[in-house]
Amino acid sequence: MIARKKYFLTAIIQLMFLLLINLLCLHAQPSKFVIMTDSRGDDIGVNTPVLSKIINHINANHGDIKFLIFPGDMVSGNKIYPDSTYIQMLHWKDVMRPLYDNPGLIPPKIFITEGNHEIQTRFDENNLRKVFPDMPQNGPDDEKGLTYSFDFGKVHFAVIASNRWYYGNPADTTDDRRDWRYIRHLDWLENDIKKAKENGSEMIFVLSHEPVFPAGGHLRDGLPNLRKDLKLPLDSIRLVYFNRRNEFWKLLKDNGVSAYICGHEHLYARQTVDGVMHITAGSSGAPLYNFNPKYGEGKDEKTETEKEMSYEDALPYYKTLNYDYGETGNCQASPDFFGLKVFHYILFEAGETGLKAVVYGAYPKKGTDDELGSEITILDEFLILPR
Repeated sequence: MIARKKYFLTAIIQLMFLLLINLLCLHAQPSKFVIMTDSRGDDIGVNTPVLSKIINHINANHGDIKFLIFPGDMVSGNKIYPDSTYIQMLHWKDVMRPLYDNPGLIPPKIFITEGNHEIQTRFDENNLRKVFPDMPQNGPDDEKGLTYSFDFGKVHFAVIASNRWYYGNPADTTDDRRDWRYIRHLDWLENDIKKAKENGSEMIFVLSHEPVFPAGGHLRDGLPNLRKDLKLPLDSIRLVYFNRRNEFWKLLKDNGVSAYICGHEHLYARQTVDGVMHITAGSSGAPLYNFNPKYGEGKDEKTETEKEMSYEDALPYYKTLNYDYGETGNCQASPDFFGLKVFHYILFEAGETGLKAVVYGAYPKKGTDDELGSEITILDEFLILPR
């Protein structure tokens, strides 16, 4: 009897020891996740060749990631036929199948929110919810599945809708329109961040589609939404959007957010403004953009796309946004600005003091803005710290 008790005691001690070792191993092995955006293209709304190459690279080299976040413009969408946008989103999920089939990712495996290209008719929000029914449902009542938050270890993520549909009278189809580039529920976001900190979150990430500080190709819109042919001082409509954008950024700054991550601009950029890192993870297939024109660039002619402008055209936007313009300025919001015109994704890995970010990307084929021209390699590395 004594021998049997001794045997069971020894077995329990060994089991506890094994469990402790496993826990230590899990703690010692940092967790990883990926963030990327903007994969729209010409193959059923998706740039399938580029996106597939990126997804295969992630699976082959970082199959141990726990999830991926994709804040918008998965597809090109359609202004007239919502069924077309619906089919495009289904195709996007097929292209992402290698990640959905990876058993190591935690559900829903890929977290999404809408971009402007997914929301172009009054039916698109509900279609997006049908295609992605498993998003967290803890957001504001009118943004369930579009705005939400979740925790991963000591990191808290708030994913925010910035491109909605407006209904004046829901029964009147002539009294609605797209309501892009505006974040409606700042109170919800502030309460969510404060609650996360009370619950022990050490780092806060906020993600949405639209940039707060446009870096190239979208000076006219993004969350500032200054629109075409800007004349100073700002008119009343522009002030509504611009003030909302400023209020949003102040909320992030005042509540200790470590990083804001967005897309919309098809390029890679990072800079630190008011202590918050602003990261644009803007092309996993969408056609690449140039950066904001500097002094002496494009004075007499437009740059590559209609959305981009000459330095002279950009001056009113730089003045409004308080960018560093002039002969020696970088025409961005911060002197630590760094950017690359590349297709890419960002791998984040939890470390002892913060999150290490590694940017994997490839340059475009010469003479194109939507084809790969090099192998995917490491292009940038940086550290994100708690605030």
